Amino acid sequence: MINSKVLRALGLTEAMLCHLDGDSVAPPLDYRCQEARAWRSSPIAGRGIVPLWECGMVLDYFHPANGRFERCSLENIDEVWCSYASLQGLLAELFLDVCEDEVDDAALRASASLFGFHGVGRLLAEAARAGAGCEQWRAGFGASCVEH
Repeated sequence: MINSKVLRALGLTEAMLCHLDGDSVAPPLDYRCQEARAWRSSPIAGRGIVPLWECGMVLDYFHPANGRFERCSLENIDEVWCSYASLQGLLAELFLDVCEDEVDDAALRASASLFGFHGVGRLLAEAARAGAGCEQWRAGFGASCVEH
């Protein structure tokens, strides 16, 4: 695992660090948020990134060269799927994914609290209202989530 001091400095909570270290403190995120390992055998390992977590071949990371929190597939590292100025944006992506897994609201709120995601209430309220415009809403939600 990456130095926990570095991850703390980027804003990861103690609970999230424990989770990534294999302690399942937030079971709804066990699949979506796993210790980053596969990235080591990818060309992205040579780019000086700070891996945060993985889900299968999807990597969430901090890119010191541009100061952004980003997500990509390890199968095509040149296509960045999303890029945020704040960890909150990347946490929004994580919790949007977990929300799609049909995790109940109470478990989602508890996990968000542990992981330090501040926008879970707004996520749940706006997702319920998004309806047919869900994809468009989802595309902009992460960017609207910034540090307090």
